[in-house]
Amino acid sequence: MSTLTAPAPPPAARLRGTAWVVVRQHRTVLGVAAAALVLSAAIAAGLRIWFEATPPDDFDRDLFPRDDVRTALVVIVEYAGLAAVLLPLLVAAVVAGPVVARELESGTYKLAWSQSVTPLRWFATKVTVPAVAVTALTTALIGVFRLAWEPVSTNTHLRWYARHVFLATGPTLVAYGLLAVAVGALAGLLVRRTLAAMSVAGLATGAVMLGLGSQWGALWTTDSATRTGVDLFTSRADWLVTDTGPLTTSGERLHDDICFGADRPGCFTEHDIAGRWWDYHPASHLWPLQLVETGIVLAVAAAAVWAAFRIFRRHHG
Repeated sequence: MSTLTAPAPPPAARLRGTAWVVVRQHRTVLGVAAAALVLSAAIAAGLRIWFEATPPDDFDRDLFPRDDVRTALVVIVEYAGLAAVLLPLLVAAVVAGPVVARELESGTYKLAWSQSVTPLRWFATKVTVPAVAVTALTTALIGVFRLAWEPVSTNTHLRWYARHVFLATGPTLVAYGLLAVAVGALAGLLVRRTLAAMSVAGLATGAVMLGLGSQWGALWTTDSATRTGVDLFTSRADWLVTDTGPLTTSGERLHDDICFGADRPGCFTEHDIAGRWWDYHPASHLWPLQLVETGIVLAVAAAAVWAAFRIFRRHHG
């Protein structure tokens, strides 16, 4: 006698309790994000394979010149990097508004709390589920970005030290995503109005990103270099230069504004300028800079989460 067995449930259905509810409520956003990621990966992989498999001598330039493939990759990577910079702002707005504030504003959270779900567990799920989703999404996005970026990484606008490239190539993007979740949850809890909470969370996350972005070159000790007998206004292509200026024969460091608007040959002679100095980060500093900024952002995110749970406990036990 045969027995009937039920088909295995889909992954989302294997979640239980409030986690399943949160995924169910926001399945459209999660589905769109997953589909966009798969499409981006397919495009990046296709262009990368086409780029590497077609040598310049054998390429049909009337069909699709190699330079056009390079141009397509550059454009895609440029916009993908810019999108990665904006992603944490979007995450913060979504968590603050639709995930947290909308339920507090509409009062639907009371139904969950009446179903043997404690308030603290409800709020913890509202933070945990987006954090897991954002971590998975941004990690995969980093891999897709690097797949498309590596062949064109020598492009002037796509060096490792371009801020949008820097953010999209390492764990710093994951950290900013988690910061966005934390700030979004805190803003939604405090503001309790969907649109207002979205605006506050986006602005707060953006302020942190701008603040650290303006100082990221100072997060790791720079190297120094001096050159003589070269073009005094030429820096090194693969360096993130934090400061530079003319160098006198005695080794004194001057700044570029000393000859600004003046006759340069005469000014150089007057100040005995014979070379140039640089404070810079070489390409080998990519990962130290990534890890230091990641640590700072995660610390801020942890502080925001701690504040959110403390406030929640105070008001809801």
